Amino acid sequence: MFLANDPQGQPVVLKILHPELLVSVTADRFLREIGILRRLNHPRIAHLIDSGERDWLVYYVMPFIEGPTLKHALHQYHRFSPSKVASIAGELLAGLDYAHQQGIIHRDVKPENIMLGQKGAVLLDFGIARAIEVSGSERLTRSGIAIGTSMYMSPEQVAAEADIDLRTDLYALGCVLFECLAGHPPYQHPNEVVVLQMHQTEPVPDIRKFRPETPAALAELIMRAMAKQREDRFATAAEMAAGIAAPVG
Repeated sequence: MFLANDPQGQPVVLKILHPELLVSVTADRFLREIGILRRLNHPRIAHLIDSGERDWLVYYVMPFIEGPTLKHALHQYHRFSPSKVASIAGELLAGLDYAHQQGIIHRDVKPENIMLGQKGAVLLDFGIARAIEVSGSERLTRSGIAIGTSMYMSPEQVAAEADIDLRTDLYALGCVLFECLAGHPPYQHPNEVVVLQMHQTEPVPDIRKFRPETPAALAELIMRAMAKQREDRFATAAEMAAGIAAPVG
């Protein structure tokens, strides 16, 4: 990732597809897939400005957002108050709901892909994981590169089910909100394979065991978002947003 300037001199972020992925991803198809993302226009989503290939490097350009990623903020502050977490959740769900209505799923919601800008939380790299998967086809599967991030992957994503839908984003967001409150992800283990198995088999942890002051409505919202079975989660991001109370603390 590089900070650059566009032709008008405005700061932008230039991201280059990892060389490891280029072994398995068809560049022209990847670029066609992410081109679809240009139609996303929402204040909670960093829109795609440009993309292309040059000197065997595949790149895409997004606006520069001043502020830390949620990952960096968690590293600095460790955890947030319930009211702050509820606020972040509402902002992110607004962006997810908009994109889902356009038929686009993020598939890699995680602290690293969330910016805490001056005007609130913003989702980065929307749909990039899907573009990588589609453009990689069977070669990507054989390469052993996971599409997603183990600590935030839904059970159906871990199982590589073919019919992944918007509820996988809600599961991942539930994991992120848990981490924002607890200071650590819901499932932890030195072995990444074990973490993936825990998403499929371990009970959803109750955040109140780590943050007893978490309002019941927020705790229950996180548990429902992280339900093992998709049908037990919220049906849409809008429904999940409606379940956010106004916790104090």
